[in-house]
Amino acid sequence: MKQAFLEKLIGKMDRLDPKSVASIVNRLVEEKGFLETVFNALEEGVLVLGSDFKVLYFNLASQTMLGFSKEFEPGDSAERYLPEEFWKTVQENRENKKPGSAVHHDVEVFYPQRRFLQIYITPLEQLPRGDGYLLLILRDVTEAHRRAALSAESERVGAVTTLAAGVAHEIGNPLNSLHIHMQLIERELKRVDPVVRKKLEEHIKVCAGETARLDQIVSQFLKAVRPTPPLLERHSINEIIADVLKVLDPEITNRDILVEKELDGSLPKVLVDRDQMKQVFFNVLRNSLQAMTKGGILHVRTELRNDRLMIAIRDTGGGIPSEVIQHIFEPYFTTKNEGSGLGLMIVQRVVREHGGLIEVSSEQGRGTTFRILLPIAEKRTRLLEGASIPFKAA
Repeated sequence: MKQAFLEKLIGKMDRLDPKSVASIVNRLVEEKGFLETVFNALEEGVLVLGSDFKVLYFNLASQTMLGFSKEFEPGDSAERYLPEEFWKTVQENRENKKPGSAVHHDVEVFYPQRRFLQIYITPLEQLPRGDGYLLLILRDVTEAHRRAALSAESERVGAVTTLAAGVAHEIGNPLNSLHIHMQLIERELKRVDPVVRKKLEEHIKVCAGETARLDQIVSQFLKAVRPTPPLLERHSINEIIADVLKVLDPEITNRDILVEKELDGSLPKVLVDRDQMKQVFFNVLRNSLQAMTKGGILHVRTELRNDRLMIAIRDTGGGIPSEVIQHIFEPYFTTKNEGSGLGLMIVQRVVREHGGLIEVSSEQGRGTTFRILLPIAEKRTRLLEGASIPFKAA
């Protein structure tokens, strides 16, 4: 109806006085402004593309999702803002279109930040001179992908947990038996000729070392799949970090590592399980040390960031490749020649059980940074209402 009105208006333009024209134009401008306000209030992105994929209209949400520059304006091409595979799908759909046809397409974009977008594409042939026009509705489904990933991770951990009892029984018990029998053999060796005894003692030492290593792997496995609830008390994070660095001091000295500390002395105490947090810092700090073969800088910083306490641990090692970094918290994933691949999985679990977050960023050739964000004590006190996590005030 509005289009018919506009066509009649254009046909009568030469018969309208300037005042009437001005009134009609003002009305159209007001309606356009109202519609733009409505579209800009939507959480979904809205794009209208011409036949050459140039943008005829975009709202604020689409600008945010795709990272349009401030200079971007209608008439500019949108091709570089979405993957090439997406445009191939759009072109195929356009060439094989049926009247009223529409498609959904899931797209992963990395600029201005990593997002998962669900894009609804429909042609606009019903508009006058709209042949070849496309309407794109963009919905940010990043959170849904994150929840799906967490659910998949929970299922993986659940599957591992199911095997825990069998592993503990089938491996743990024989290991204990081997350890006892090796002690008995050592006693019996005292009666054997010294020359023969020396050779046998060397073999037994190797067996004892390998048994101890297997026992450690089983212990780490059980800690990963059968976590104990944290016993929360108020502790100084700076003191815990200092204790861990003291334990690691021989390795730091041996690797010729310089430790730089920026520990904020005004930080409040936070509710943590001291032993579990020591395990977290030990694993992360040791990983950082091992990333630097000989020489380097280990930088440890603590600071208050809004309602969270942040611990940043940065090394100057070789960095983690982009195709590897997304797997480092997965069970049994490791790039080391030795190791169970459970250390960072345990770290992530402990941090989450403390209501915190752990982030990692890396640049090849320049090093890696782990950031651990823990809720401050006052915030955690409110979160604990009705919770079953043991708490003991300091």
